[in-house]
Amino acid sequence: MPLDDRAQKAVDVMDEHEHDPMVVSRLTKAMKAQAAAMGRDEARYLVDTYYQMQDDRKRAANQVRASEQGADASPLELVGWLAGHTAAIEHRIESLLKAWSDAHPVGAWAMSIKGVGPIISAGLLAYIDIRKAPTVGHIWRFAGLDPTIEWLGRKRAMAAIEQALGRKSGELLPGDIEAVCAVTGRKAANVRAMMQYPDAGGNIPPQTVAQLVATLARKPWNGSLKTLCWKAGECFVKVSGYDDDVYGHYYLERKAIETEANEAGEYAAQAAQCAERVGRNTDAYKAYSQGKLPPAHIHSRAKRWAVKLFLAHWHWVAYECEHGAPPPKPYIIETDPRHTHIVKPPNWPMPH
Repeated sequence: MPLDDRAQKAVDVMDEHEHDPMVVSRLTKAMKAQAAAMGRDEARYLVDTYYQMQDDRKRAANQVRASEQGADASPLELVGWLAGHTAAIEHRIESLLKAWSDAHPVGAWAMSIKGVGPIISAGLLAYIDIRKAPTVGHIWRFAGLDPTIEWLGRKRAMAAIEQALGRKSGELLPGDIEAVCAVTGRKAANVRAMMQYPDAGGNIPPQTVAQLVATLARKPWNGSLKTLCWKAGECFVKVSGYDDDVYGHYYLERKAIETEANEAGEYAAQAAQCAERVGRNTDAYKAYSQGKLPPAHIHSRAKRWAVKLFLAHWHWVAYECEHGAPPPKPYIIETDPRHTHIVKPPNWPMPH
């Protein structure tokens, strides 16, 4: 996010006084070398910290702008000072994450894509373990981009268990997890693995109905990764007007396809379902009630499509780096002769 004048001035002042103990110091070459060798846990922490600090700076900048009309300038200067320090630390974190991304071929490839910077690149590396993702579908589900996976919550999880087992409590019996998963659409192996994950003390929780409720009620995706993918989609939209852009162009192409399908009434059934979940006084309801998806809905569909394609290419590159060969062809390509076209990752392989 671009810095306002006050924040940028504060960063410049800090660089001039880097030896002042009250000023954020510059990164040394040794620190950047250390960053290149850090683990995924450290990188995740830095990515999360970066976005937390960015949100804090945005709030501070908003307060500065709001205070400009006030009579008291002191709070303005203090908040501006804080925003400047926060911006300086953001820059340092960005440098560390760039060093880490550059040290990984997948990270370097991601940063070669227009709209993808060090933070998003490092975030993908930090959140996704390619060893646990034999197909891109695993990444889509982990990122909350599989529309067939629903977040049940405690109430719906309890209802599904009662429907499948006919009881609300007690020890789990053989076949109980499979019966519940048949109702919820979850994979029994995944649910069982989650239930047997050790707690903070290293103990496996008791295998009870209550524990199954808690497991099914959990968010079935990584919230931080889902947010990161949303940010990537926003970036693709912003760079869609550049000639050297890739995924922003895919977004525009998909948006045109979605718009044509919407106007042809192909989403009427979905619109009817959505109309039941929004207020009748909203612009969205006006579109849904006419059997159409509103523009914002079409925008989101096209953006998600572009992000999923980007993740498919990210998986391709990561898989090849891990296994020394491209990933297996998608199931639909292998089984349906009507589907033969594969869109390969841009900028890959990277020039040496």
